[in-house]
Amino acid sequence: MAPPAVGRGRTVNLTQEQLELLPSEHDIRFYEEHGWWISPRIVEDEVIDDARFGVDRYYSGERDAVLLFEAGTDWNSSRGNVLRQNDYVSLQIEQLRMVVEHPLVALSAAILARTAEVRLFHDQLVYKPPQVSDSVATVGWHTDIAYWKTCSSRNLITAWVPFQPVTSDMGPMTVLDRSHRWGGNDRLEFFHEPDLAGVAAKIQRGAEPLTEVPLVLDAGQVSFHHCRTIHGSRPNNSDRPRVALAVHMQDESNRYTSVLDGNGKRLVHLNDFLCRKDDNGDPDYADPAVCPVLWKADER
Repeated sequence: MAPPAVGRGRTVNLTQEQLELLPSEHDIRFYEEHGWWISPRIVEDEVIDDARFGVDRYYSGERDAVLLFEAGTDWNSSRGNVLRQNDYVSLQIEQLRMVVEHPLVALSAAILARTAEVRLFHDQLVYKPPQVSDSVATVGWHTDIAYWKTCSSRNLITAWVPFQPVTSDMGPMTVLDRSHRWGGNDRLEFFHEPDLAGVAAKIQRGAEPLTEVPLVLDAGQVSFHHCRTIHGSRPNNSDRPRVALAVHMQDESNRYTSVLDGNGKRLVHLNDFLCRKDDNGDPDYADPAVCPVLWKADER
């Protein structure tokens, strides 16, 4: 296998040992059938340690780069001890950028999605505090693509990278098995709805069973899920925070597409404010400053 081009012009040569950690054809077929896959331990301990340091830096207010605006969904201390969600942290903190650009994470995503290139779409730092009420720590059933309506592709993929082991009592991310094949997923926007049972009753699945799979992970393992896979999580009942970085990646074919809501208003994503414009004046989802290439097949 040719060495992958990773990140902003860097080239990384993978060892045979690293190559053996990548998804096999069997793994790809599992992902295509179930809508999710868990990797072996592909992120090194030192990378995770650095990422934890980066998280502390971010929450203390340090920045290596500053965004042009604050995302409206971003957590800050005034919101109290609730589920924290912060966007584009890899564009602001060096140690978190290294997680996003990790070669085995990016290449695994490309292999699973059967794409010759993956670019960053955006990332989210998610911190689930322990021992707080269900109403402020539950992530409702949703799909990622429901929030990405301006994407032309339906082959986007998310890598979920935890910064500690994720045990069953920590409210691990839970997927609904095979749900990426169900109808109505493109409109399932219930991230902030803690009534999981109520949302489950609305999910269009035909005769398919609703099978929950908690993604319990060791440190260094990464879970991957399809953009149409329904997922959520329950509260953290352990005695420690659950911290992870969601790396949302777009496949080679993805481009911006103009979409109107029911009132004829043009829908927007935060990327639309950050990305440069293309020749048509539309947001360029291949902007190397915001959506850098994380892996690209060697054209030779």
